[in-house]
Amino acid sequence: MKSSLYLGQFSKIKIFVHWTFLILIVYIVYAGISAGLTMNAIGWHVLFISTIFVCVIFHELGHALTGRKFGFKTKNIVLLPIGGVARFEKLPENPKQEFLVAIAGPMVNFVIAAILYVIIQPSVDYILSLDISSINATNFMVMLWIVNISLGIFNLIPAFPMDGGRIFRALLAMYLPREKATQIAASVGFVLATGFIFFGLFYNPFLILIGAFIILSASSETSIVKAQALLNGHSVGEIVMTDFASLDQSISIAEASEVVLNGQSSNFVITSSEHNILGTLDRNQIIKSLSSMDHRTPLAQVMTKITQTVPAETPLRELYISPLLRNNAMLPVSEDGKIIGVINLENIIEFLAIKQATPQWKSLVQRNRPT
Repeated sequence: MKSSLYLGQFSKIKIFVHWTFLILIVYIVYAGISAGLTMNAIGWHVLFISTIFVCVIFHELGHALTGRKFGFKTKNIVLLPIGGVARFEKLPENPKQEFLVAIAGPMVNFVIAAILYVIIQPSVDYILSLDISSINATNFMVMLWIVNISLGIFNLIPAFPMDGGRIFRALLAMYLPREKATQIAASVGFVLATGFIFFGLFYNPFLILIGAFIILSASSETSIVKAQALLNGHSVGEIVMTDFASLDQSISIAEASEVVLNGQSSNFVITSSEHNILGTLDRNQIIKSLSSMDHRTPLAQVMTKITQTVPAETPLRELYISPLLRNNAMLPVSEDGKIIGVINLENIIEFLAIKQATPQWKSLVQRNRPT
């Protein structure tokens, strides 16, 4: 994964730490030196932050392993300065499943806090007199206990798409359409995120990052849910492209580059002499091949070979969020064992634009189709 360091894996779930995590460590060291702390004291602070992020990994594994029970695979877990993210291949849409997956993370923090409490058994007087100005061997475990309780509670704040926001959306979705529930949860999240940013300006700059993350993530997911709602009831076969640019597998990269210059197509289907679809190729691949390979190299050697086709009956809402369409890849569409055309993400986005402009798109097309 680009810009991230691979830490290892647990239960076949890969764990990465983003390079920006180093900024947090550098900040802690810098703040410690500025405050006149000894290197030993700074070391305790770095160890404490690192331990917190181990707890964050367990938090994200709570989401990932609960999701797996419902058949949702996790691509990986990425640690960021503001926390961790478990990246699912597909998020649960069933409200009860989403509720359980979302609440699993905070519950892990509460379980960790319970285990720490049994180990240290702090008295009320000790907690009230606790010195939190610096981390050391004396208060390390108690502070870790407090942090896990705080993480559990903080993540339950209904700021979508934080855990609490997803729990809130799941509860709403039990009684409202998913799109409406998402809009409400996102609106509440926006208000809370604005509050984070405001308080971050005066108290903690990391609240600004969290607020910005919430706003951007909520906006992105709201758009996806809205698009899926528009795609409901439509299949790939309805918008498959039967008129597409094609190139013969035998022509050279140089010849293909001339086609790119003389036309507007940026994606091509590579065919055999019998006009069977063998693979796909885009403009960027052609340009990259020109700079690294012999210009006489046939397209058969640089094309992306077809390894699977998309059945025409595939729901568009599922394909829209599929990793198969990453980088606007062009996919062959099959029906009754035969390839009938191709589809890519740009094709679906164009359909969404038309659908938004003409809600009765399907009936209009059928009404105007030649008989």
